[in-house]
Amino acid sequence: MKQLRLILLPALLALMITSACTEVLNENDVDADKHYRNFNDADNAILGIYGKLLGLADRVIILNELRADLLDITANATADMTAIGSHTADAQNEYCNLAPFYEVILNCNDALASFDRMRRENKLSRADYEYRYADVATVRCWVYLQLAIHFGDIPYVEDPIAEVKDLEDAAKFPPTTFEQLLQKLLACMEAIPVKNLSTSSPFYGAIADGYDINMLFINKKLMLADLYLWTDQYTKAAEYYSSVIDEAETQQFSGSENYAYKVDGYVWDGTNEPRFQVCYVRYKGADLSSYRNKWKEIFSRASTNSELRREMITMWCYDARFAPQYPLVELFANTGKGKYQLRPSQWAIDSLWEAQVQRENSFVFDGRGREASFDYVNGQPVVIKYLYDYYPQVTDNNRTIHLEYSDLRNEYAQPGKWFVYRAGLLHLRYAEAANRALYPELAYALINDGVRDHFDWSMEDGSSKRTDKEGVQYSGYPPASDAAKSVPFPAPFYLDGRFNDAPFEYLRSPWRDSYGIRRRAWVQNAPVPPSWANSGGAATLADSVRWMEEVILREAALECGFEGHRWGDLLRVAMRMNREGQDGTKFLNDLLAKAKPGLPYLTPQNWFLPKRN
Repeated sequence: MKQLRLILLPALLALMITSACTEVLNENDVDADKHYRNFNDADNAILGIYGKLLGLADRVIILNELRADLLDITANATADMTAIGSHTADAQNEYCNLAPFYEVILNCNDALASFDRMRRENKLSRADYEYRYADVATVRCWVYLQLAIHFGDIPYVEDPIAEVKDLEDAAKFPPTTFEQLLQKLLACMEAIPVKNLSTSSPFYGAIADGYDINMLFINKKLMLADLYLWTDQYTKAAEYYSSVIDEAETQQFSGSENYAYKVDGYVWDGTNEPRFQVCYVRYKGADLSSYRNKWKEIFSRASTNSELRREMITMWCYDARFAPQYPLVELFANTGKGKYQLRPSQWAIDSLWEAQVQRENSFVFDGRGREASFDYVNGQPVVIKYLYDYYPQVTDNNRTIHLEYSDLRNEYAQPGKWFVYRAGLLHLRYAEAANRALYPELAYALINDGVRDHFDWSMEDGSSKRTDKEGVQYSGYPPASDAAKSVPFPAPFYLDGRFNDAPFEYLRSPWRDSYGIRRRAWVQNAPVPPSWANSGGAATLADSVRWMEEVILREAALECGFEGHRWGDLLRVAMRMNREGQDGTKFLNDLLAKAKPGLPYLTPQNWFLPKRN
């Protein structure tokens, strides 16, 4: 049966993603039975929902990146884009239209109601029902969270209704506040019948027409973790972030636990193949001719690539055969079919990526910036993170890929990808949760040099690292003396990076190759301020948490810039600041003033966009 389903999947993809939509049917409609007769029809509906979701790419990225500090308009931008970037949009703005989001939500509502009916009528087995229901409910929660981030109070609808225009009836569908919506989404995700990754899922291991179907779905535990993070339940958030990695260790990478979303790396000797890291041939770190940048290949490799599966958790691909037209070529490219409407902000280029200092050689640049996330094409700064499939690639002597901007062999096909969730983002969110749960030392390790190196405590005199490897290399408080062991952090903040050899206990622990976000990019650790404390008094620890939050926010821009997370990250911190008696609006405006000087900026009343139904 599973083999039959795998055979059918390419046809389903072609059929449903071409139409990019399922019919929004009332549950009592007589046509509903024609659309939901068996599990194939249920899969049809799921893939159709994802097809519809693909049409939101440009909206999600514009709203999350252009409203923030990393993206700016060009002379080719539309008036609506300009208004979004300057926070002056009115309800007539194209990007204030809620309908495209609600079309996905209403399709989800219809599918969920139909799955319920199919289960009652025994058209779906319990297992087939549970996996499909959980996938669609997670999509709905993801879209609702996007709506709330940008529009604040919105109608929350679970029942299938005929058309989006029905939502205009405020008496029938009153707005739900941001805080109320978060609680509803949490309740929905907590109640879904399946949260775990399972080999019994009908889609597990499915490859359809060269695409890894597993990468299509939004990870349910990550959705839950993000919701807990938004609601200040930091330990619960950390539990779910950690659980995603634990699950990958036991199921997806069993026997190779160190590969499971670990942001891993190791020494490149010039002949072996590095991980997704920025690196130099061993002992030649001051020689640019030995430079290798494999980090950028995160955005060029196919979903079926075995190494990419260690980094990319959810990725949506566009293909000319059966996907809506990829909108990001037009948005960002300045050659061929590109309209070059948006570009990296000059502040982001100069003050973020171009200001980073590399390890050992002290070269000033970040391999995740120029020629990786952005580049200068025909003298103009261009977001290239979404153009790796648009331009042909060549490799240099060290096998670093480069894009051929003058070659437009893919001008009309315009393939591309939407990077929704990957290991780098997972580590950033896990670090945010750990920091706010009062474990800034763990957050520092995840962002900077990794668990194994950071928790390999120095001797009492500071002269060297401990050599016995007894009680070190796992996350915990420092040992009281050279003779003592370190005190481990409790779960979900205990990460084991031990890598021991004889004459000590032989250990190859799951986090042994985790490099940390900045070490993988080969940039220096964030310098620790004098107020830093890993186990000091409450006031000092609070200072460390606040400082670490700024470090995480900056690193999220460097690692995940233009990937559609920036405004949500800024908003989450600003709302948290307001709850703690600080000025979240000032925080947002201070950032915007650096990137886009002279704008009207925000007031406490216009954090959220006006709504156009």
